[in-house]
Amino acid sequence: MNFIFTVIQAKTMYVELSCKSNFSFLRGASDSRDYIARALELEMPAIGVADINGVYGLPRAFEALRDSGVPLKLICGSEITIENHPPIVLIARSRRAWGLLCRIITAVHAGKIKGEGHISLAELKDLTAIHIGTRELTCILKNDLQNNFIFFKSIFKDQLYLSLCRYVDGMDKKRTNQALQLSNQFNIPIVATNDVHYHVPERKPLQDCLTCIREGVILDEAGFKLFGNDDRYLKSPLQMQMLFSDLPEALANTLKIADQCQFSLSELKYTYPKEAVPQGHTAQSFLQELVMKGARDKYGHVLSFEVDRQIRKELQFFNKRGEEDYFLTMHDILKDAREKKIVFQGRGSAASSIVCYALGITAVDPISANLLFDRFANEARPDPPDIDVDFEHERREEVIQSIYARYGRDRAGMVAAIHTYKQKGAYRELCKVIGVDVGTLKADVVKSRFIELAGKYSAREIFLEPLMQEIAEFPRHIGTHSGGFVITNDPLVETVPIEPAAMDGRTIVQWDKHDLETLGMMKIDILSIGFLTVIRKATELVGIDWRSIPMNDVDTYKLIHKAETAGCFQIESRAQMNSLPHTKPVIPYEMTIQVALIRPSMSKGGMSRSYLRGRELARRGFPFKSGLLAMDKIIGRTHGIAMFPDQIMQIAMDVCGFSSSEADGLRRSLGKERSAQSVDTQGQKLFQALIKAGVKMDLAQDILNRTQGFASYGFPEAHAASYGALAFKSAYLKTHYPAEYLCALINSQPMGFYRIDFLINEAVRNSGVKVLPVHPLKSNWDAVMEGPRTIRMGFRDIRKIRRDDVEHMISQRHIKTFVSIEDFISRTSFSKDVLNHITIMNGFECFGLDRRHSFWKSLAFKNLVGFKVSLEQLSLFDEKTEILSDAPVFNSMTNLEEALIDYRMTGYSLQGSLMKQLRLEIPHLPGTHSGLLKMVKKNSMIACAGILLVDQRPPPAKGFGFITLEDEYGTIDLVLRPAIYDQYKSIFRSSRFLMITGKIQRLDDHVTIVVETVESFALKSQIRSHQPTPRMLDKLNWP
Repeated sequence: MNFIFTVIQAKTMYVELSCKSNFSFLRGASDSRDYIARALELEMPAIGVADINGVYGLPRAFEALRDSGVPLKLICGSEITIENHPPIVLIARSRRAWGLLCRIITAVHAGKIKGEGHISLAELKDLTAIHIGTRELTCILKNDLQNNFIFFKSIFKDQLYLSLCRYVDGMDKKRTNQALQLSNQFNIPIVATNDVHYHVPERKPLQDCLTCIREGVILDEAGFKLFGNDDRYLKSPLQMQMLFSDLPEALANTLKIADQCQFSLSELKYTYPKEAVPQGHTAQSFLQELVMKGARDKYGHVLSFEVDRQIRKELQFFNKRGEEDYFLTMHDILKDAREKKIVFQGRGSAASSIVCYALGITAVDPISANLLFDRFANEARPDPPDIDVDFEHERREEVIQSIYARYGRDRAGMVAAIHTYKQKGAYRELCKVIGVDVGTLKADVVKSRFIELAGKYSAREIFLEPLMQEIAEFPRHIGTHSGGFVITNDPLVETVPIEPAAMDGRTIVQWDKHDLETLGMMKIDILSIGFLTVIRKATELVGIDWRSIPMNDVDTYKLIHKAETAGCFQIESRAQMNSLPHTKPVIPYEMTIQVALIRPSMSKGGMSRSYLRGRELARRGFPFKSGLLAMDKIIGRTHGIAMFPDQIMQIAMDVCGFSSSEADGLRRSLGKERSAQSVDTQGQKLFQALIKAGVKMDLAQDILNRTQGFASYGFPEAHAASYGALAFKSAYLKTHYPAEYLCALINSQPMGFYRIDFLINEAVRNSGVKVLPVHPLKSNWDAVMEGPRTIRMGFRDIRKIRRDDVEHMISQRHIKTFVSIEDFISRTSFSKDVLNHITIMNGFECFGLDRRHSFWKSLAFKNLVGFKVSLEQLSLFDEKTEILSDAPVFNSMTNLEEALIDYRMTGYSLQGSLMKQLRLEIPHLPGTHSGLLKMVKKNSMIACAGILLVDQRPPPAKGFGFITLEDEYGTIDLVLRPAIYDQYKSIFRSSRFLMITGKIQRLDDHVTIVVETVESFALKSQIRSHQPTPRMLDKLNWP
């Protein structure tokens, strides 16, 4: 009877206050959720997580605890690194103490090298002296003689404790005596802890591996760097009672601290920034005024009933939730960008909102596009609406820095991204740990090494697979989200610690987007698209407003139908270009469909073919009819195919009678991160409701099948509409202003699918654009327009060149034009390598020198002492050196030699098509080119040659490869079956010059070759030149 009582009593006699999770990078060997699960198993009343210099893992523990429904208390703390002092553990007992803890952690990281954060005693004193939360912060010191006990006693007073661990390693008596002596000397109570690094002892091998990775050693050499036993796990209260039977007060103090901790992460309430509004306005009235003004600008002074009704519906919804300041914040951020002439456009589900459209956040009219507002915001979603905005990629940083400047570093921070161990990286790291050279990673070597260590290293067997499973998804380091920003009205730094990002000038919060969603905190996404940069630069050259580009231009649709869309946003991929001649979009909504068609969800669910069949029937006068008016209204415009998750959601509400909450739950279950079981459960629920509503069995089954496709990847219709509009506008610019658009593309690299040389060759071939080479007297950093349909290339593409040097050269040119190569060298600051590149690519032709003469002349100049010499020295040297005479002592280069040099130096050549020159140099190349393919009969065997342009093997293609070759007349599309791709991939991954044989396939006007064989070809003759150019084509420095 007494034993039973003792066991029951022991269950509540101890709380572990400071577990280290895997966010104590390369130290903790368990996830914070593992600790929650284990604490529940042990029936503990509370559990504490205290990672090193961070609170990264706490939201995950909080979520696991919330989902369990068990009233287990989560104690929130952190182990703080102190400069020249043992670390301390700080525990927040209240919301105010949490705010101070976050400020302390922020100070730990501020201005420090990543991974080396610390805080001085002076800084700690200053922070605690002025903050009211100090009285509600508990401090636990290590059992270390180096502690400044008097200092910490003066700050934390009766909330200061001394930790005592018992590792069962023969040193526990010594530790205990030391702790008792210090406790008595400084009147500091002792608190028991097990220095927990993992939730169960079976994680000890993984913790050892993490230690080896951290220390850069192998297991055989780790020695005392490893823990001596596996005792640092989350022990039960009964185990700790037995371990501390002589010091019950140390266990009691854990309960005392836990009982005093009243703080919960649920207390963190997000507050929108309170934006300044004009006098006489509230946030609600000012937002309404801005929206109504924007709506009248877009729809006309008199709003239609439908527009007015939707505006009032949305404003009422946002007012009810108190989200007006959120939209005013976005409005002000974008107003600032607009004033700086930074191009932007909202994307994602935000385009479903007429409020976003009226405020100029998005560019798609949700009324005419019939977009579903509930996809953006609805009563079932407690979290704030998610607004994603794309900015031109070269100027996004201006927007980011303006946000920091506007709100301050203590109220704004970018969202963290947790970079985790993936299978390949984990495998390599673990192999390093066991001493296998990563250059010789072979399965049998690795396995034998682990077997060898199984008996040598530990009583437990060490196997690779269990370790890889355990380390999978462990955090490796903290990065920065692609564009997520948290902005608050109250100090953000008292809600979550902020630390420097890897990129200078940026700071990030310690939580990722999932953590923020768990805690109900809003983020905005400041993203980027390279094509917005292209569109801005092109429209500046043309002198038009990109927002005014018409969406019904017939000539643009003709270009799209011909699939001449290389360099156009979203419709330049091989898959898109293959589909365009069949889909032939003719209206803006069909551009929305076009963007959505080439997605894994479409191919996996077979939607693409079904859509095309349905559209063809509609064009023949047989539109889709389901027998239900509500269903036809939703999927009639996509010809009977539920193409977007929004449509599934709308079907659930309008056809099946789901509430907005139920429909949103269904939509969320279709997310790509959800489990197959979740998708199946919700899908079956929808299927039964469809049958009950009178939907025919085959259509209900088809809709159910679509949900499986969405589970792999599917984005909102509003997102597709936004991207479809940008795709069309980029195609419009290419159609009507091909030179200006090409110039903008060149000046926005690197981006897109295609190399500069292909884009140049296509524009010259199809649009009559003239492209002129770099000229020391005319070129700038960027390419410029030099006349109608004429582009002058800039210096930016020359290898190793620095923009500052080019700007200096331009400033010298403005002072006085360069008159000779000597003058150019003496007044510019280019390095020897760059000057070499300029000369051998014929940059000094303007001074009457060909490539070889200018190269040797500049080479001689560069050998002068100090390289930079006066004009007189150069002239004197020129007179005395026969090789520098202007007399032609070298044979001229061939076009092919010049082209090879150009590719080496810049990645492009203006010498004409390289394939045309190769056919002259290599007579045995097949004569069939891309211009003749349409004349070849279907199923005919054919041989052709070209330069590799695109190599793709997308996951949905089930192992098939898709390659595009370029020749002098255009492109050749190849399809490789899985076995063929695997057989020849070593060739086309090492050589860009390919000869293939295969069988012709034709679908309408589009021709592809199903490949049978692949081989590479190279230039057999040597480059006849006295300068270091590559001698074989495959040695070119391709971009």
